[in-house]
Amino acid sequence: MELKIKEIPVSEVGYAEKMKDQIEPFLEKIRKEDFFRGHDGKDIHFEKYLIPDALASVTIVHGFTESAEKFREMVFNFIVMGFNVFIYDQRGHGKSFRYAPDPQTVSIVRFDEYVEDLDIFVHSVVKPDSAGLPLYLYSHSMGGAVSIQYLQTHPGVFDKAVLSAPMVLCRTAGLPQGLALAIARVFCAIGKGHDTVMGFHGFDPNKTYVDSNMTSKARFNYYHDKKKAHKEYQTANASYRWLKEAVTVAKKNLDPARCANIKIPVLLCQPEEDGSVVSEKEDEFIALIPDGKLVRFPASRHEIYGSGDATVLEYLKTIESFYKA
Repeated sequence: MELKIKEIPVSEVGYAEKMKDQIEPFLEKIRKEDFFRGHDGKDIHFEKYLIPDALASVTIVHGFTESAEKFREMVFNFIVMGFNVFIYDQRGHGKSFRYAPDPQTVSIVRFDEYVEDLDIFVHSVVKPDSAGLPLYLYSHSMGGAVSIQYLQTHPGVFDKAVLSAPMVLCRTAGLPQGLALAIARVFCAIGKGHDTVMGFHGFDPNKTYVDSNMTSKARFNYYHDKKKAHKEYQTANASYRWLKEAVTVAKKNLDPARCANIKIPVLLCQPEEDGSVVSEKEDEFIALIPDGKLVRFPASRHEIYGSGDATVLEYLKTIESFYKA
């Protein structure tokens, strides 16, 4: 099918109609989806979008409680930039394998599992369809922490990386980090590691963009409506084991020796207002990267890609210029 909309971003004016009537059908036509085997043989769902004469291949690593479904517009944006796109549902998310008995709770055994799954995805799915092309990494939030760990331990795989509001250090709902970690360790020790952390109340169908990580009502409503219709996208909670791993990974993220291994260009996109991760730790991290650059975006929350049109346009222009420089 011929794609009529070629400008990015998709305008907030008539956003849902444009996405449903034009963008989604276009993506559906070129999307290939399947499962690959994770590090332990579990099924991990993925999607790939291949275009003629691609300039590069972009691998997207989504954040906590997200899914490939949430990044439809970003997939489209990268295609318009001239890139193949590869994205997968991290374990515990979307259509992939889950540990927790509660389908709305994200759990993990070791944070390194995320890193090991990414490595398998890159070598078994991305590289075979990207012969001779530069490989770019794009990640958000928890996916940023996964990407940092990957770049520290797997140098030379990706050519450039964009970290959007990366989870260098997560916020712990007002609790001191040490106390949150101690509580998580106790529950893990008594065999309740995959249970939902107290204080999480599951998916809220009545949530509005005002209380979300987005500043665009149109963008928030579009994905929220999908979540209401599909249970696999309703992840909303953390398990005690996930909390333990998310807090402890910060030490590795900020290890100077490990960061010195990241020799490729890295762009860190930081929102003006972030209630999910600690922005000051992002500043510390990017200062440790030999070829790191930080760009701040006004009028944005944690999910910069879910901002108003003006901010999203600047965000995309910054990313495209970085990749194509």
